[in-house]
Amino acid sequence: MSISDKMFDNLLFFGVILFQVNFLIADPLVQLPNGLILGREDTTFANKSYFAFEKIPYATPPVGALRFKAPQPAQNWDGTLNATNLDVSCIQSPPNASDSEDCLFLNVFTPELPVDGENVSLPVMFYIHGGGFLNGGSMAYPPDLYVNNDVVLVTINYRLGPFGFLSTQDDVIPGNNALKDQLLAIQWTHENIQLFGGNPDQITIFGQSAGSGSCAYQLLNQNSKGLFRGVILASGSFLSPWALQRNARSIAFGTGALLNSTFESNNDSEALLQLLQSVDAEELITAADEYNDLVTPPWEYDIAQGKLWAPVIEMKNPDAFITKNMFGLLQAGNILAVPTLMGINSEEVLTFNQDPDLFKSFAETWDEDLDLIVPNDMQIVDESEHAQMAASIREIYTGGAPFADNLGGGIRYSSDHCFTRSIIKHAEIFSKYAQTYFYQFSYDGEIGNINVHYDGAENVGHGEELRYLFCSGNGCDDSIYSENDLITRNRLIKLWTDFAKYQNPTPEPSDILQNITWPILSTDEGDFLYLDINTDLQIKNHPKEETYSKWTGLYDSLGNLDFDTY
Repeated sequence: MSISDKMFDNLLFFGVILFQVNFLIADPLVQLPNGLILGREDTTFANKSYFAFEKIPYATPPVGALRFKAPQPAQNWDGTLNATNLDVSCIQSPPNASDSEDCLFLNVFTPELPVDGENVSLPVMFYIHGGGFLNGGSMAYPPDLYVNNDVVLVTINYRLGPFGFLSTQDDVIPGNNALKDQLLAIQWTHENIQLFGGNPDQITIFGQSAGSGSCAYQLLNQNSKGLFRGVILASGSFLSPWALQRNARSIAFGTGALLNSTFESNNDSEALLQLLQSVDAEELITAADEYNDLVTPPWEYDIAQGKLWAPVIEMKNPDAFITKNMFGLLQAGNILAVPTLMGINSEEVLTFNQDPDLFKSFAETWDEDLDLIVPNDMQIVDESEHAQMAASIREIYTGGAPFADNLGGGIRYSSDHCFTRSIIKHAEIFSKYAQTYFYQFSYDGEIGNINVHYDGAENVGHGEELRYLFCSGNGCDDSIYSENDLITRNRLIKLWTDFAKYQNPTPEPSDILQNITWPILSTDEGDFLYLDINTDLQIKNHPKEETYSKWTGLYDSLGNLDFDTY
């Protein structure tokens, strides 16, 4: 080979390397209808590359005159918007350093961007975070496990606490602005996700706890039709007793009265709106916290009778999200009948009751005033009937003995009352209208990280499954967890992402899933088949069989179908 040939080869080699380096470090740009955005390239813990676009505005900042108003679409911007870092969460309690009232952003994480305008049409999973409608944010939910499974992940912020849910129960502040935020973000995703390599016709919304309740509410709004094709509901439903704000008007004016005492008697919604729009966001959060402390006794931490800040049933208005009771809408099939995967953890309230001595004090409070354990949604007015119902409920769990002498029974009562009863009922009714898969997450592993145990109760608390579904950095380090923990993590993410891809969590035999076929739920023949996710996967019948049928018997005895929650 001549010297000139060698020089040419060397130049060619370095040219190829230079091209590869430029390609790898090239800043990913996406042209949105509102303007150009700059993202970043990153890698998952499994060294799979992906593109991240964070802090994309999907709405106009809900500040000033837009506080307590339905969200407005984002305004256009000039130049290139830096979307390489998320540093904002919605203002909340307890506060974070990242809190801001200007917080309506979403994030897109994609394994592949379109090349030359050709979409790669990847399935999309749109996550709504939980946090009791009071706290949380999208920063806590990294994309690694979804990207590794060739799914586009979208995460969002939405308004929280009074900013998202305050309502005067009229057309001045109708309420449900957080649900409207979520809907606008879903619409944004449907309209724009193809620019990031996602398939707008293959969007699955999913959430946990209040995020799951929020996803369920999206099923009740006809404006959601066609925006997503599937839903995953983890430990939350619009039937959950904590998923409805009761007495919203008195809560709004009670909060306002802490800022201006004239609202102890002033009942003018417009005047209240002007006051609440004029105060600093931090002042409003402080007043909301003070009001919560005034009206919420300690034992209400079991969230059994409705949250202080939560969705409301609105008066009819142009932007109304929901105007009728959820239970009746579900019973009548007035719901978006999309394929749904949903379920519970085996003992939800363990997460909130990790101090047995403190929980015993709650149990003693129930024993002293047994009326406290009767669901408000039963709407029992007669005192003797109320007392009889209370005794019947305790009978299910302790045989009539005090809860304080049977803490495991008290935990089971609280789990059923706050979570499992309503979620099972949701699935039972919904399965008549749409393809439904039900699960119970029973695997008690180290990743879950809730270690308290009560004799007679099960072992997996609220939110433990999230630690298997989201991880990054050291949290994804395979070397620090047991083989069963890692198998469970891989199983959960496969079930969730396969459902998003195929609308079926077990579309074909899989060794990691022990070649199991998850049956579609049908109660027509008296069965209620579900997947129990433990060290082994098992198909079982009738979740919470010992208690659920007794609860439904009590509700049926009321002769009332006009429930809101259940």
